[in-house]
Amino acid sequence: MTDHDPIAEKSDEKLAREARAGSRRSFEELACRYKRRLFVYLRPRLGSDEDAEDMVQDTFLKIYRNIDKYDPAYRFSTWLYTSANRLAIDSFRKAAAARDKSADSSGRDIPDPAAGYEVETGATGVWNAARTLGADRYRVLWLRYGEDMTVEEIAAVLGRSRLAVRVLLHRARTSLVGRLDPNEGWSVRTRSGAARQAAGR
Repeated sequence: MTDHDPIAEKSDEKLAREARAGSRRSFEELACRYKRRLFVYLRPRLGSDEDAEDMVQDTFLKIYRNIDKYDPAYRFSTWLYTSANRLAIDSFRKAAAARDKSADSSGRDIPDPAAGYEVETGATGVWNAARTLGADRYRVLWLRYGEDMTVEEIAAVLGRSRLAVRVLLHRARTSLVGRLDPNEGWSVRTRSGAARQAAGR
């Protein structure tokens, strides 16, 4: 007979409140739940697996240092992804500035940040196709169908209006459907559970 660990049954928001009150174990449970999912979200816009892993660690460090600012009125995932998105934007801007300074030397193409990464899941075809749509469309699809966020929550994460998110989501879905094999009967909506499974949810 195995010991039952009640922490696994607690909601993200309950764990975040406990972490805010000083529980390191609750924070570690949150990190365990989200580290794989954050990696899947961040990888397409970063240069390598190592960069994505570093960004995941940076995000959790930032969250840990600022856990006292978490507002339990909102979903923890929205707060987490907003922090990750801001860090990724800062990283992208710094990397772009560095590339501009050295562009005159190599002349080589910058590698596609989405290349070479596979999500091990039954929905691999869907997410492989989604990554070819560009970083913005991939992110909005992942947040909607991988994380089950509402349009309002996605708008908060991406720092855009709800209308802009709706337009982006519509265009992403339309583009994605055009890239999937109709004979396979894929549906982004019905495959969202597989997407979460791919992220270790």
